[in-house]
Amino acid sequence: MTTPEPALSAEGLGVRYGSFVALKDVTLQVRANSVHAIIGPNGAGKTTLFHALTGRIRAATGRITLNGQDITRTRDDDRVRLGLARSFQVTSLFATLSVRENLRLAAQGRTPWAALAPWRRVAEGDASHDTADALLRRLDLAGVAGRPAGELSHGQQRRLEVGMAMAARPRVILLDEPTSGMGTDDIGAMTALIRDLGRDHTVLFIEHNMGIVMNISDTVTVMRAGEILVEGRPEVVRDDPEVRRAYLGNMITGDLR
Repeated sequence: MTTPEPALSAEGLGVRYGSFVALKDVTLQVRANSVHAIIGPNGAGKTTLFHALTGRIRAATGRITLNGQDITRTRDDDRVRLGLARSFQVTSLFATLSVRENLRLAAQGRTPWAALAPWRRVAEGDASHDTADALLRRLDLAGVAGRPAGELSHGQQRRLEVGMAMAARPRVILLDEPTSGMGTDDIGAMTALIRDLGRDHTVLFIEHNMGIVMNISDTVTVMRAGEILVEGRPEVVRDDPEVRRAYLGNMITGDLR
């Protein structure tokens, strides 16, 4: 049987900042329509890996492919048009615009320049309106559709940001610590959203909450000092002695058993 081509892959990826090696020979394969988590301590290289995959920084070595297409030298905005979207640790929204308008703008153009082009008049029947309405329902934000985004709770803002990434109709979505700073109720809503995304998107996310990682991920990659230490299904990673000793300690035994 032929192994399906990964939705996103990196081969031998290396990133340097002067003499400091941020990523060293990282090879990663993210299966299509899966939820894939990246974990590791601060400084492990997780966010640098995201920067390299999305084109925010240029890798010194290695190769990146998106749905079989080499994007190693492709600009970051062109990667968005090819189906790669990302949300960041720090929420970035149009705070004074309504929730629905944030989603409509994101759906109108796959890049900020296209979305905000002032000379483009958007008809009420434009597909971006339908996309925004569908996302409001999926994000469970229909009840606050008319409120300015800046008035939402932190958890609602984070869900809206994920929705704006979804509006570009990406094949692969990268989420950088999507539950950071959330309360218990908001964490539950975001966890459900990430799990649901796996139905029709490929999700790669960085997360420190091990309960979430172990409960919704199909694959977990553990990084240390710019390299991949362990990768596998959640139960394999959870029970790995090196991971347990170096990163998770009693958290696994106490929270996930």
